Amino acid sequence: MSMKGFFASRKAQILYLGLAMTVGFALALGVLTVNGSWVPQKTVLAEEKPIVVPASLFETQNTFRSIAKALLPAVVEIKTESKASAQTPDQQGTPPFDFFFGPQSPNSPDQGDPQGKGKTPKTQRSIGLGSGVMVQRQGDKIFILTNNHVIDQATKIRVKLSDDREYDGTLVGADPRRDLAMVSISTKETNLVLAKLGDSDELQVGDWVLAFGNPLGLEFSVTSGIISALGRTGGPDDSVNINNYIQTDASINRGNSGGALVNLKGEVVGINTWIASPNGASVGLGFAIPINSTKKAIADFIAQGAVKYGWLGASVSDVSKELADDLKLPSTKGSYVPHVFRGSPADKSGILPGDFITEINGKPVVDTNHLVQMVGDLPAGQTAEFSLVRNGQAMKKLVLIEPRAKESDLKALKLWPGFVVTPITSDIREQLDLAPGLEGLIVARVEEKSTADIAGLKVYDVLKAINGKALKTVADFYRTLNEQTGELKLSFLREGVELSIGITR
Repeated sequence: MSMKGFFASRKAQILYLGLAMTVGFALALGVLTVNGSWVPQKTVLAEEKPIVVPASLFETQNTFRSIAKALLPAVVEIKTESKASAQTPDQQGTPPFDFFFGPQSPNSPDQGDPQGKGKTPKTQRSIGLGSGVMVQRQGDKIFILTNNHVIDQATKIRVKLSDDREYDGTLVGADPRRDLAMVSISTKETNLVLAKLGDSDELQVGDWVLAFGNPLGLEFSVTSGIISALGRTGGPDDSVNINNYIQTDASINRGNSGGALVNLKGEVVGINTWIASPNGASVGLGFAIPINSTKKAIADFIAQGAVKYGWLGASVSDVSKELADDLKLPSTKGSYVPHVFRGSPADKSGILPGDFITEINGKPVVDTNHLVQMVGDLPAGQTAEFSLVRNGQAMKKLVLIEPRAKESDLKALKLWPGFVVTPITSDIREQLDLAPGLEGLIVARVEEKSTADIAGLKVYDVLKAINGKALKTVADFYRTLNEQTGELKLSFLREGVELSIGITR
């Protein structure tokens, strides 16, 4: 190829490349018309393609905004300090927060290592974090409702509001049975906001709720969810807890304890308390104490610094369907009385072992846990009407409620009859290797230090008769027990040997 041809060829390549770039640029910025003129392409902005949102969603959003704005000033952060010993966790018992939110990391502040250096001095401070709700004011005192486990063993309490104002807190009273406590702060400022308490009895599964608190130290957080279930029992410390809980999937974590669960009216319907979790993190299983269960406690705390419980003086339990059929009960809804304390309000009013309580003051009793709550809320010194079933017959008893005595004093009282029997089922017959034709009742439980226990009755004894009257059903047992006076002769079989003992009421 000649030099002239080479340059001509290169010139053509350059012109071709330039034309291609020009067309590409034109296509990028606009379009060419058929006659060759250029028209710029219009840029489309997001706001020119509006998203259609149902008005109802904006209304819901505005509702949430209004609730958050109204309630956040009434919710507080509670920081506590307490003394911690150099004992190991096994020596000092399970820390309260471990009950309610699972085990913590070794360097967690609640484990007494505020510096996070992993060193445990002989005497140290344990730092706690929780929430509370301002519920009442008297003069310069503001009363704050929270959980007992938030302030348990605290030597110092500090309260912080959502606007960063801080105050020293004073413990007014605590109630481990319901895991409630009250803290007060003193201020002459008049612009503090009190929460409005709602009616937790109106709640239904599916209702929308918001949870307020200070989870993991993230101050004054709000989460939303629904009521997942009502009337949940148990909890972290079932041995002393008498609550029926609200279950919610609104996110609750450490620090939320004592915070508010709020309905769409902006009313507090629960006090956030604990979560069910395999690792201490929220998995959508949060539990709150119904606000109606706290109202008497609030009044008692403010009036006398402690919750005063009413006392019936009867041992109570739920019944199986089989036992309900044996006792000729209309259903299992209610609470069964296997024993009464001698000299108790129940004993004085004529409530007997074997009675089945169905209502108190006309309000149905759901189960034993419900009965305990209802009795606890009854004012001491007032008379309550108990509806019950005895030997298949409905009746009513008026009971003068007394204040609950100390646990140590209650242990000194004797239970009557002090033991529980159950029918001989095919399973029990097989397990205990009882003769096919043997009739009677199995002694299922004997109360420690009761008359029956002292007399020598034992679990698995086969009770055959009382004062010579043969027993085939649990109803027979209670009917005969309650008809007799003076000494009762119990005839029973133990390991194939016929025995008898005498007990007196």
